[in-house]
Amino acid sequence: MSSVWFSLGRESQEILNQYSNGSCEADECFCMILSIEGYDKTRNHFINFIENLKITKPILHNGLVTVFKNYFSETEALHSKSNEAVGCSVENGFLTSDFGFELDIELAKSLSMSDSNPKKTSGNTPSLYDYSNEPSGSASHSITKKPKNNKSTPDSLNGNIEKNDGHIKTSIPGLQVENLSNHKHKKKKKKGNALPRQISNPPVIYWLRRDLRMYDNPALVAAASSNAPVILVFIWSDHEEDPLDVVATGGATKLWLHYALKFLNQSFVEKFGNGILYYNTKTEDSHNIMKQIIQQTGANTLFINDVYEPFLKERDDALCNKLTKSGIQCNRFHSYLLHEPSSINTESLGMRGIGSVTHFMECSRQSSVEPIGHPIESPGILPKCTSLSNSQTLDELELAKMPRRKNGSVIDWAAPIVKSWNFSEDGAWDALGSFLTEGIKKYEKESCRADHVNTCRISPYLHFGQISPRAILTEAKHMKSPKFLRKLAWRDLSYWLLSLWPDLPSQPTRPQYRHQRWSKNKSHLKAWQRGNTGFPLVDAAMRQLWLTGWMNNYMRHVVASFLISYLHLHWIEGYRWFQDTLLDADVAINAMMWQNGGMSGLDQWNFVMHPIDAAMTCDPDGTYVRQWCPELASVPKEFIHQPWKCPPSIMKRCKVELGNQYPNRVITDLEVAREQSLQDVVEVRKKFPDFVDRRSGNDLVPVDNGRLLIPVITRMEFKYKTTNPEAKDNPHTAVLRGYRSRKRDEAIAFANERDFLASTMNECVQRQERHQKALKQGNF
Repeated sequence: MSSVWFSLGRESQEILNQYSNGSCEADECFCMILSIEGYDKTRNHFINFIENLKITKPILHNGLVTVFKNYFSETEALHSKSNEAVGCSVENGFLTSDFGFELDIELAKSLSMSDSNPKKTSGNTPSLYDYSNEPSGSASHSITKKPKNNKSTPDSLNGNIEKNDGHIKTSIPGLQVENLSNHKHKKKKKKGNALPRQISNPPVIYWLRRDLRMYDNPALVAAASSNAPVILVFIWSDHEEDPLDVVATGGATKLWLHYALKFLNQSFVEKFGNGILYYNTKTEDSHNIMKQIIQQTGANTLFINDVYEPFLKERDDALCNKLTKSGIQCNRFHSYLLHEPSSINTESLGMRGIGSVTHFMECSRQSSVEPIGHPIESPGILPKCTSLSNSQTLDELELAKMPRRKNGSVIDWAAPIVKSWNFSEDGAWDALGSFLTEGIKKYEKESCRADHVNTCRISPYLHFGQISPRAILTEAKHMKSPKFLRKLAWRDLSYWLLSLWPDLPSQPTRPQYRHQRWSKNKSHLKAWQRGNTGFPLVDAAMRQLWLTGWMNNYMRHVVASFLISYLHLHWIEGYRWFQDTLLDADVAINAMMWQNGGMSGLDQWNFVMHPIDAAMTCDPDGTYVRQWCPELASVPKEFIHQPWKCPPSIMKRCKVELGNQYPNRVITDLEVAREQSLQDVVEVRKKFPDFVDRRSGNDLVPVDNGRLLIPVITRMEFKYKTTNPEAKDNPHTAVLRGYRSRKRDEAIAFANERDFLASTMNECVQRQERHQKALKQGNF
């Protein structure tokens, strides 16, 4: 340890140690040392204090240097200005004057603003790549509720909004940055506490889409900072949301959207007295609706957070172009992903390896993108427009409309889902807080468990923007769980791939796989959808999906492997069912994952989940199966995942008859089915040799409009089977086996042997009794 390290006071040394271990942020570390060591000592010696970090942890060192430079450049300018106006002095790093703590607030604000300025922090702000490659562990960090909004006065909203490539510039005073992890929760401001203000500017429009939150919402905060009434608008258009018929908006997602809007509108009304205007465009498009609102209210500015499905981006581009030509200012912001798809390039890394999350993370790190930054506070004021246009009710959007039977009764399939979830923005923070408090402790090694809640049930909230990925990253990076943070990278990767291959949900990315053989067995598909395949683990997962709209990631792999590798049903069938039944159904993520599982994606899964043996990993005691397949609840754990092996006497005691209380298996020979799946892929590869790289054996995918072929990740067992078609054993088999299978098989064998002996002895006894009875009747 260098000598300059010891020149710090004891308390400052401890704070620097905490920062080095990841327990606090750069700005927090700097401010605490500043308050301890004093203004002059920090200004003159701080860089020397942290010299040791430059060698051991350069990223952390750069973060402190940036905060140091930004602070003193801002404060020195403020010192000179304020010293001229009032007599003030510097004590222990803080300005004091006859005006009390107001200058301290301005200093804190300027420091907070400088932290989020891309021009000043570019190259020094750690990226998702840095966070998700840290060693796993646990830091002292907890979260209970989302940070509450600071009390704001109308004067804090003065300022101009400037466009910078569709992003908000951090010179807007209303965009204040705070450290989420150490935010002190304040009581909700009571309605009516805001100071009255006369606003004569034309109203502005904030168009809600998949950003149904107040916290860390740049478009909403920018609209609130415009010194004008804000019209909150939500437009629903079935044909615009899904113009390509890729089930972009299934029944489950529309149900969630209905309730998310309901709770968000309640929050807007309670906090600001300003509610959402709803429009259902059955006959018109969004542009015409927007024109009508503008004409009726005199609004001249539109604020939106971008969405990145290609068909929605195309709609937004066209709408904004038309409005701009008619004199309407359109301000677009980025908040749905950590990295905009258009900001990622492969110039330095190349296309080899595309589709893997490692390749994507390295591309994002090397791309000249803006820093992710820190979350921003909720708006403190949201004036209501008095000249509101006519709108519809939330129910008239028919997002949660239930089907009816012939007799007119309602089929309320949504009832169990509604009971299972909190659809509000607070629900998102509750879910994240619960995970970071408990689930994350076992997430790195046991996220696969279906019988335990070790995963973060936050995906529906993230899909609808009820919590931002940046806020999740800010909270979770302290927990040192690279596996969890990589999920955010996978999400960004899927949208990047969708931007490059817009037909990802409907066409194989490896074009030769369009000729792959698939089964068209509708009864097998229906059995899979309804959880009646006769394989308890698969059925439990599919029933959970139907009743709650969700299942964890491991179980999604299990049911996908069964559909594709054992039933030979097309991955598009699985994609479309997931899109209709998952509450978090996401076109980009589902299309990427189902393509990978269906062998035609850029990153073929290097594993296949066995429908029986996988249970030994995710549900070893059968708790999960008993919950969702209650007809098997009394079956012993040795047989719970394969009841067809259970002795008849035990099944009778359990009151279970296969084919009656629980369905028979849709297929009986898993090995034969799996071998056929391998053969189907091999036939495609042999039929199109020009799409196989001769050196590596990897599949080739055309890019740049077919002018270039690049090798992509290809499963080893496919390559081996292609060159050794007659081999019975494949050393590269991708089937995952459970870790308790041997013990289970021994128990099953013992039970069946015991049952056989018992039944044989019982039969001998009954035969002897019949013989004795016959002797007595014959008087022998």
